[in-house]
Amino acid sequence: MTIKNALFCALAGVTLLASPVQASELTKSDVEQIVRDYLVKNPEILVEMSNALRAKQESQQAESDKALIKAHAQQLYGNKDPEMGNPKGSLTIVEFFDYNCGYCKRAHPLVEQLMAEDKDIRYIYKQFPILSETSYFAARAALAVQLGQPDKYQAFHEKLYAHQGPLSDEAQVKKVAEEAGVNWSKVEAKIKDGSIDQNLGTNRALAEALGISGTPAFIIGDQILRGAPRDLASLKSFIKDVRAGKSIQ
Repeated sequence: MTIKNALFCALAGVTLLASPVQASELTKSDVEQIVRDYLVKNPEILVEMSNALRAKQESQQAESDKALIKAHAQQLYGNKDPEMGNPKGSLTIVEFFDYNCGYCKRAHPLVEQLMAEDKDIRYIYKQFPILSETSYFAARAALAVQLGQPDKYQAFHEKLYAHQGPLSDEAQVKKVAEEAGVNWSKVEAKIKDGSIDQNLGTNRALAEALGISGTPAFIIGDQILRGAPRDLASLKSFIKDVRAGKSIQ
């Protein structure tokens, strides 16, 4: 039901209850005019209703997200994806990202600062290449580095995020890898490993199951933050509420 319909029904009901003797004499046009006059005199009620509806929808979404995260915990936390931070941290964050995503790149410095300040977070990277074929290749290359040169993964990851503009082709990904000290021959030896495409397929199915259709998206504790945080303060506030067990609205 839309706000307009809900408001009409509510005010119409109040009107009829307030005038039981005359209710049968009111036409639809009469009721509509009464509702219109009331709204003109009290326009703030629309804002109140809109805010209440939004809060209700956000609360329902938060409860739904909790259930989805619980149902897919094994795929979220047990798939041996690349990680950073404290492996025994009291809070786990999972990021779904694409190396060609401008919003992901914008959020990355906030994540770096957060992780530098908070040593009680386990951070998991979920490759979710959805923007281009080169995104997919970059994701496969990164996972190949994780398999064959795990000590080079973080440097390669940072270089890919630091790249200005979109990654346009495979040669560009190779160049970034070599700048990060990656042995490209070893990447080529691992990039066709069946576990890589399996990982990416699992991540795509997982994102769909969680209602994630874009990047970045962050699983923070038992809540989902869809889209990039506005700033570090808002990210910290979200995390604080999750840790406190508050409903996210």
